[in-house]
Amino acid sequence: MTTKREIGWSNIEKLAGERGKRSMEEIEKFSPRLAKLALEFGYGDVYDHPSLDLKQRALITLSSLITQGDVGRGLAYHFRAALNVGLIKDEILEVIHHCSAYAGFPKAIHALFIFKEVYDEENKG
Repeated sequence: MTTKREIGWSNIEKLAGERGKRSMEEIEKFSPRLAKLALEFGYGDVYDHPSLDLKQRALITLSSLITQGDVGRGLAYHFRAALNVGLIKDEILEVIHHCSAYAGFPKAIHALFIFKEVYDEENKG
Protein backbone atom coordinates (compact mmCIF):
# COMPACT_ATOMS: atom_id res chain seq x y z
CA MET A 1 0.00 0.00 0.00
CA THR A 2 1.34 3.41 -0.98
CA THR A 3 1.43 5.98 1.82
CA LYS A 4 0.45 9.66 1.55
CA ARG A 5 4.13 10.46 2.10
CA GLU A 6 5.20 8.33 -0.88
CA ILE A 7 2.46 9.85 -3.03
CA GLY A 8 3.62 13.30 -1.92
CA TRP A 9 7.23 12.61 -2.93
CA SER A 10 6.03 11.25 -6.27
CA ASN A 11 3.94 14.36 -6.96
CA ILE A 12 6.80 16.68 -6.04
CA GLU A 13 9.00 14.82 -8.50
CA LYS A 14 6.36 15.15 -11.24
CA LEU A 15 5.90 18.84 -10.52
CA ALA A 16 9.35 20.07 -9.75
CA GLY A 17 11.84 17.30 -10.43
CA GLU A 18 15.11 17.02 -8.54
CA ARG A 19 15.09 20.70 -7.64
CA GLY A 20 11.71 20.27 -5.93
CA LYS A 21 12.88 17.19 -4.09
CA ARG A 22 15.95 19.05 -2.83
CA SER A 23 13.75 21.91 -1.62
CA MET A 24 11.51 19.55 0.33
CA GLU A 25 14.52 17.75 1.78
CA GLU A 26 15.79 21.11 3.08
CA ILE A 27 12.40 21.82 4.64
CA GLU A 28 12.39 18.35 6.17
CA LYS A 29 15.83 18.88 7.74
CA PHE A 30 14.82 22.15 9.37
CA SER A 31 11.17 21.46 10.14
CA PRO A 32 10.17 17.80 9.87
CA ARG A 33 6.62 18.61 10.95
CA LEU A 34 6.05 21.20 8.21
CA ALA A 35 7.53 18.81 5.64
CA LYS A 36 5.18 16.06 6.87
CA LEU A 37 2.16 18.36 6.50
CA ALA A 38 3.20 19.51 3.04
CA LEU A 39 4.08 16.01 1.83
CA GLU A 40 1.09 14.14 3.21
CA PHE A 41 -1.67 16.73 2.95
CA GLY A 42 -0.53 19.17 0.26
CA TYR A 43 1.21 16.88 -2.20
CA GLY A 44 -0.13 13.53 -1.02
CA ASP A 45 -3.81 14.43 -0.75
CA VAL A 46 -4.67 17.77 -2.38
CA TYR A 47 -2.43 17.36 -5.44
CA ASP A 48 -3.37 13.73 -5.88
CA HIS A 49 -7.15 14.04 -6.30
CA PRO A 50 -8.14 12.89 -9.81
CA SER A 51 -10.61 15.73 -10.53
CA LEU A 52 -7.87 18.03 -11.85
CA ASP A 53 -4.62 17.30 -13.65
CA LEU A 54 -1.26 18.84 -12.73
CA LYS A 55 -1.52 21.54 -15.42
CA GLN A 56 -4.87 22.70 -14.06
CA ARG A 57 -3.52 22.65 -10.52
CA ALA A 58 -0.50 24.68 -11.62
CA LEU A 59 -2.81 27.35 -13.08
CA ILE A 60 -4.82 27.51 -9.85
CA THR A 61 -1.70 27.68 -7.70
CA LEU A 62 -0.16 30.46 -9.78
CA SER A 63 -3.39 32.44 -9.69
CA SER A 64 -3.58 32.11 -5.93
CA LEU A 65 0.05 33.08 -5.32
CA ILE A 66 -0.13 36.04 -7.73
CA THR A 67 -3.29 37.44 -6.16
CA GLN A 68 -1.77 37.04 -2.69
CA GLY A 69 1.25 39.05 -3.83
CA ASP A 70 3.68 36.26 -3.00
CA VAL A 71 7.08 37.81 -2.38
CA GLY A 72 8.90 34.69 -1.26
CA ARG A 73 10.23 31.63 -3.01
CA GLY A 74 6.80 30.12 -3.65
CA LEU A 75 5.99 31.92 -6.88
CA ALA A 76 9.34 31.13 -8.50
CA TYR A 77 9.04 27.48 -7.40
CA HIS A 78 5.55 27.21 -8.86
CA PHE A 79 6.46 28.99 -12.11
CA ARG A 80 9.13 26.31 -12.58
CA ALA A 81 6.63 23.59 -11.70
CA ALA A 82 4.12 24.99 -14.21
CA LEU A 83 6.73 24.87 -16.96
CA ASN A 84 7.74 21.40 -15.84
CA VAL A 85 4.19 20.01 -16.14
CA GLY A 86 3.84 21.41 -19.67
CA LEU A 87 2.42 24.91 -19.44
CA ILE A 88 3.98 27.21 -22.00
CA LYS A 89 5.17 30.78 -21.68
CA ASP A 90 2.04 32.29 -23.25
CA GLU A 91 -0.28 30.35 -20.94
CA ILE A 92 1.60 31.51 -17.86
CA LEU A 93 1.70 35.09 -19.14
CA GLU A 94 -2.06 34.93 -19.62
CA VAL A 95 -2.51 33.89 -15.98
CA ILE A 96 -0.48 36.94 -14.95
CA HIS A 97 -2.46 39.20 -17.29
CA HIS A 98 -5.77 37.79 -16.04
CA CYS A 99 -4.78 38.29 -12.40
CA SER A 100 -4.03 41.96 -13.05
CA ALA A 101 -7.80 42.56 -13.30
CA TYR A 102 -8.45 40.99 -9.90
CA ALA A 103 -5.29 41.61 -7.91
CA GLY A 104 -4.04 44.82 -9.49
CA PHE A 105 -1.14 45.80 -11.67
CA PRO A 106 1.50 45.97 -8.90
CA LYS A 107 1.01 42.28 -8.05
CA ALA A 108 0.84 41.28 -11.71
CA ILE A 109 3.98 43.21 -12.61
CA HIS A 110 5.79 41.77 -9.60
CA ALA A 111 4.78 38.27 -10.76
CA LEU A 112 5.85 39.07 -14.31
CA PHE A 113 9.37 39.95 -13.22
CA ILE A 114 9.62 36.75 -11.15
CA PHE A 115 8.38 34.72 -14.12
CA LYS A 116 10.79 36.47 -16.50
CA GLU A 117 13.70 35.60 -14.21
CA VAL A 118 12.58 31.96 -13.95
CA TYR A 119 11.88 31.67 -17.67
CA ASP A 120 15.23 33.21 -18.62
CA GLU A 121 17.05 30.89 -16.20
CA GLU A 122 15.22 27.81 -17.53
CA ASN A 123 15.90 28.77 -21.16
CA LYS A 124 19.45 30.09 -21.08
CA GLY A 125 21.80 28.76 -23.68
